[in-house]
Amino acid sequence: MQSKREHIVAVALRLYRESGVAGTTLKDVAGAAGVPLGNMYYYFKTREDLVRAALDACEAELLDLLARLSPLPSRAWFEAYFDWLLADPPGAAQFGCPFGTLAGELRALGDPAAARAGQTVGLYLGALRQRTVLLGLPPSAGDDLFTAVQGAYTVARALNDPEFFRQSVLRIREGAPQFGRG
Repeated sequence: MQSKREHIVAVALRLYRESGVAGTTLKDVAGAAGVPLGNMYYYFKTREDLVRAALDACEAELLDLLARLSPLPSRAWFEAYFDWLLADPPGAAQFGCPFGTLAGELRALGDPAAARAGQTVGLYLGALRQRTVLLGLPPSAGDDLFTAVQGAYTVARALNDPEFFRQSVLRIREGAPQFGRG
C-alpha cells in the first residue's frame, strides 16, 4: 500500500508532467492529492523538497524499467525497450519523455534540481550505450538511438500527436536492424 507521502509524490510527478514544475504549486498538489495545504509541510518542508522527491520517484521508474529489462539478452532487451516506448503513445504526445521533459524544464528554469534530473537522463542514456556496446556497436549508436527517440517525443508533444510518436518509433525500430530481432 502506498503511503501518504508516496501518494503526494506520485500526484506531484503527474502534475509536473502535465503542467510543468513552474505551472504546479504546492496548493495544486495538495488539492489533487486530497491533502490539506497545511499538512503538505509535514511531508515536505519546501517546494524544492517535493521536487527532489518527485525526481527520486522518476529515477525509481527508470530503474524499475531497467531492472525488468536487464536479464534479457541485448536484442531482446531492445525489443522490450521499443515495446515499452510503444505502450503509451498518447502519454508520449501529451507529456513527452517521462524523464527528459522534467529535466529539460528544470534546466530551463535554472532550478537547482536540474543537475539531479540530468543524472536520471544520464542513467537512461548510459543504459542504451551499454546495450549497444554489448551488441558490438560503438556507444555512439546508443547516443543516436536516444537522440532519435527524444526527437520523436519532442515533436509528438509539440503536435500533440500520438500517432506521430508511434510511427516514429516504429521507423526507428525498423531502420536500426542491429537493435531488432535476429
